Amino acid sequence: MDFLSKTASGLFFRKVIRKDIRRVSLDADMIRLLLAIDEHKSLVQIAAEVEMDSAGLKAALRRLLEQGLIQTVRRPTPLLGRTFVQLLTLNLSRAIGPMAQIVIDDSLAEMRLDPAGIPLDQAAELVNRIALDIPDPSNRALFKKAMIPVINQATP
Repeated sequence: MDFLSKTASGLFFRKVIRKDIRRVSLDADMIRLLLAIDEHKSLVQIAAEVEMDSAGLKAALRRLLEQGLIQTVRRPTPLLGRTFVQLLTLNLSRAIGPMAQIVIDDSLAEMRLDPAGIPLDQAAELVNRIALDIPDPSNRALFKKAMIPVINQATP
């Protein structure tokens, strides 16, 4: 499992109270990480809080998992629906005109996304990918600026 991939913002962990009496071995990095783990914080938030390098964070996280001191928490990814796609189309139409729908459809297909439910954690990537098709730099910036509050409004 690559803990620091682009899906790290969707990884959550919780502490576990073990019921066995197996021996536990912790080093300073593992203790620091264990203290920071909270099931309401994503791995990205935890990494920023503990200020560990990625190799150290991965190693400590892996050892905590192996010893059964933490476990992953499954959280459903919020989906953005048709309203998001409509706002995307509206803002892109302002930037490039009637080709907007074609650009959006192509980008959705490339990313293998369903317009009826776009995962919130992929919305910014979609906006950035679409922005690459806006030839005018000022229109590109306006498009991104217009989409930021749309994405932020949907963020839980």
